[in-house]
Amino acid sequence: MDKARTLNNLMISLSKTKIQNLFESINSTGIRYCHWKSNISLAESLSGQTDIDLLISRKDARAFRSILDRLDFQPAVMTDGERFPSVEHYYGLDEESGILVHVHAYYQVITGESLTKNYHFPIEEMLLENTREVETIYLPRKSAELIVFTLRMMLKHTSLVELVLLQRYWHGVKKELTWLLDSGPIQETRSLLKTWLPSIDEDLFLECIAALEGPAPILRRIYLGHQLRKQLKFYSRHSSVHAWFSGIQKFSLTVYRRLVHSQKSMSLQNGGAIIAFVGPEATGKSTLIKEMNRWLGEHFSVQQIHVGKPMSTFVSFVPNLFLPALRSIFPSSRSTHISSQSAHGDQQPKENSGYPLIFAIRSALLAYDRWSLLSRAYSQASNGTLVLCDRYPSIKSGAPDSPQLAHLSITKDKYSLRRRCRNIETRLYRQIPPADLIIYLTAPIEVTISRNANRDKTEPEDYVRWRHAVGSNLDFGDTPIQKINTDQPFEDSLLQIKRAIWNAL
Repeated sequence: MDKARTLNNLMISLSKTKIQNLFESINSTGIRYCHWKSNISLAESLSGQTDIDLLISRKDARAFRSILDRLDFQPAVMTDGERFPSVEHYYGLDEESGILVHVHAYYQVITGESLTKNYHFPIEEMLLENTREVETIYLPRKSAELIVFTLRMMLKHTSLVELVLLQRYWHGVKKELTWLLDSGPIQETRSLLKTWLPSIDEDLFLECIAALEGPAPILRRIYLGHQLRKQLKFYSRHSSVHAWFSGIQKFSLTVYRRLVHSQKSMSLQNGGAIIAFVGPEATGKSTLIKEMNRWLGEHFSVQQIHVGKPMSTFVSFVPNLFLPALRSIFPSSRSTHISSQSAHGDQQPKENSGYPLIFAIRSALLAYDRWSLLSRAYSQASNGTLVLCDRYPSIKSGAPDSPQLAHLSITKDKYSLRRRCRNIETRLYRQIPPADLIIYLTAPIEVTISRNANRDKTEPEDYVRWRHAVGSNLDFGDTPIQKINTDQPFEDSLLQIKRAIWNAL
């Protein structure tokens, strides 16, 4: 009763959200489905905290996909490892909360170990026929779900890698089994097992349940798991050797990603994208990019880069080592100094003297570093990664993070080093492809000055005013631009950006 009341309150609070609309649409069209596993955590699934695992009748697959398309769910694919047959991933943005809803759609029961899912059990009709309705959501009867749960947990005991993973959430296993047995479905479970999986010895299956419930010593559970696996050999998708190697490979990839803080291996089927955040100082670029990285990185392959401060390449590494010293010795040659003079029309270099040579060389090297960084970013996006850029070159010479030499006067000598640096810089920036979306952040000058004063690293007020002036008038040609005024509650800015990004993908 308490569980039903909790779900009822949850569904009321989610009224007309993406999840509510999804289930209303499915129910209204008569599609045969059920939320087929881990229903002890159904509340979390319905709030978007975990996947929504739906088993769909294969006859209704087209109708189901049509509903997802109408509700603006986007298909996604794994970019590495084996893709499981009859299993699809879809993501949709809940417009009110900004939550990404992950629908994990199954047309066959492909399950088993977490990493390999090496079994296809022919129990789709068992789950779809034996359902119960909980607040408009169809779930398998606990007697049927108990069969799925026991098979999944015991098969995990047949692999050392899976056992390591299982220990992390063993408390949850005990809790879920207690919940499944709460209504005493054993007799009904035995009947379903005999009908749908006759190859499994009934006494062995009951021993497996008792071993999980005890729990029995680990060696006992491992033994029973292997005995059960022998009886399930007919349903395996690959040989045990193939499954073992596949599990080791996926486990190694998982460990590697965690060690190097790498991204997920899921990408939208529409492909990756380069999303750039630009705007004046103190408009919240760094904070908002960090939030977008966290939001998207929970599901997809995401890479965050700083185009304003690209890492040194083999070409610029040695010169950049001397950069701090050169800035102290020649402060008038700094890019911010020359750019601000140019913007105000002050002290423009004379045609016969040209701008400082150090500035020209530094601008060309910086252009190469940005070109190199964004070339790699373009390749990553082409392979499905969502690349988030802090700043991006505009087509306006003299603007921040853009070409710095083309608009400045220069000597007429076509062989001068300054001219060659300008030509190199111009060519490199022209080769940089446009971003897929520009998030253009804005805020009143008074707000940015106030924010700058409260930051850990403050900039001089004149610099902030200059950056605000030039950063408020950037030109990105035909690239789609979404302007966001960050002089509003932070959560409102976040939600607007999430909507803009999702609509662009």
